[in-house]
Formats: sequence, C-alpha cells, structure tokens
Amino acid sequence: DIVSVATPPNTHKSLAIAAMRAGKHVLVEKPIALNEADAAEIKRVSQQTGRVATVNFVLRFNPIVEILREIVSAGVLGKPRRCDLRNYAMQDTVPEGHWFWNPQISGGIMVEHGVHFFDLAAWALNCRAQNTCSMGADRKPGMRDRVFAAVHYDNDVIGTYWHSFSRPRELETTTFHFAFDLGEIEMVGWIPLELRIWGWTNEPGLDKLRSLRPNQSIEARKMEPVRAHSSDMFYDVEYELNATIKLNDPKLEVYAENLRGIMADLVAAIDDPDHKLRVTLDDAAEAVRVAEMATKGMC
Repeated sequence: DIVSVATPPNTHKSLAIAAMRAGKHVLVEKPIALNEADAAEIKRVSQQTGRVATVNFVLRFNPIVEILREIVSAGVLGKPRRCDLRNYAMQDTVPEGHWFWNPQISGGIMVEHGVHFFDLAAWALNCRAQNTCSMGADRKPGMRDRVFAAVHYDNDVIGTYWHSFSRPRELETTTFHFAFDLGEIEMVGWIPLELRIWGWTNEPGLDKLRSLRPNQSIEARKMEPVRAHSSDMFYDVEYELNATIKLNDPKLEVYAENLRGIMADLVAAIDDPDHKLRVTLDDAAEAVRVAEMATKGMC
C-alpha cells in the first residue's frame, strides 16, 4: 500500500513516519519537511522500516526539464554559468489568513514553494548550493509575499530566484532562464511547456538536440566555423541555433502525466529494491537545506 501525504508542510514529518511505521510506502508532497533535520528523520525511519518514500518533485518528470538536463549534460551550449527564475504566482488560492502565510506551518515561500526550483536547478545543472543571500518584502505584517534569493553553486553557477504571490490569476507567469558560454535557454511555464534555445553549437551538439525531440524542427543556420572564446573555455562551433521546443498537450494533461511518472517510479522501487528513485530522500532534503538557508538568511 502507498500513502500520499498531501497536507500542510508542518505535518509531513509526523504523517510520513506514522505511515512507514504502519508498513506503508509513502509519497510526500513537497517540501518533505520544514527543515533538514526533520527530512533526515524521515530518511532514518524509511531505512529502519524498509519502506520506500519519495517526494512529489514532479518537474523531474517533465519532458521539457528532461530535455534541458540532456542539453546541459551534452554541453550543447557549453558550460552553464547562470540561472534565473522569475515566478509571478497568483494570489487567488492563498487569501489572507491561509496557512500558507504562517511560516510555522508552511515554512515560508522558499520552503513551501521554492524547493521545486532549487531541486530543478540542482538536477538539471548537476550542482550543489554552497551559500545563499536573500531578502523579502511584506504586503502587510504576517504576509511576506515577495522573496528573492541568490545561490552560489559548487560548479560556479550563480542562480537567482524570485517568487511573488501577488498577481491576478490571469497574469500568472513563470520563466526559468539559463545562460551558458555559447547561448541561452528559456523555459516557460510553472509546468514547463516550452523551451526556447538560442546560441552557437557544433555538429555533435546539433545532432544531440535533434535527437531529443525528433518530431520537431530545430532551426540551425550553418555559419563559418569559429573558435569561440568564452570565459576560460574555447569551443569550435559551426551552427547558430534559434529553436523552440514545445509540448503539444494542455498544461493539466502534462501535469497529470508528470504525476503518473513519479507514481510509476515509486511503484518500480517498491517492486525492485535495485531500482533507483529519480527523486530520493537525499534530493528532497537537499532542496529543503537550500530553502532553509535562504529563509534564515533573509533580510
């Protein structure tokens, strides 16, 4: 049996642990817990009971995010240098008085919501946060609705993260921008549906890009071969990219498929002890570590 813990974050630890001690496997809504110590306790009980647990980081199962990760891994645009999240969320679903605004219950925006994107960056860019600096602004006392964090990663990528929960539903937008030595990528949507790619690459890079989405046309202009010097790196390039990769399904269908992916992954790990979960408890704890660091250091 699998128990899905989809309650306010301050209850995740106790409910997940109770379920595992009752012999159930667990899917925990993000964040896994309010802090790194509680996340570690969930992992300890999982190991102690032999129950499998994972966290609902659905973005790891999104095809656009998977493509981004492959582009980074293959070096299609060279080394990553920067990422910048701009999340302008609607306020309709979290009115004044909602538990979301109580950091004792939610952990605050960085913990309750930001963990999705801290995890996405760590997974796609294969990096670990070293330190953060952050700040926030309050709509009124007790309603911190705008937060910002800068993160320095161990591969020297600098990440910035902006979250606000203040817009009308119709104006909600999320973009995640990634800068490389040889170009830029913009990922569009909180549930990503589109990837815009611009920059220079070589023949293997173009082949890799085309293999990731074989049914879509990748626009590439042949140019005179160039030995490009960017930062401390040199690259031999011969194509200019200006491409957009899109998912054809509506957002809610993509989201549902992402959820099916994480559930299938959990079932596979239950059936086969050698199966490695795409989202481990260590991954979940790491995202909380970064969010907790950003929240505690906020001015």
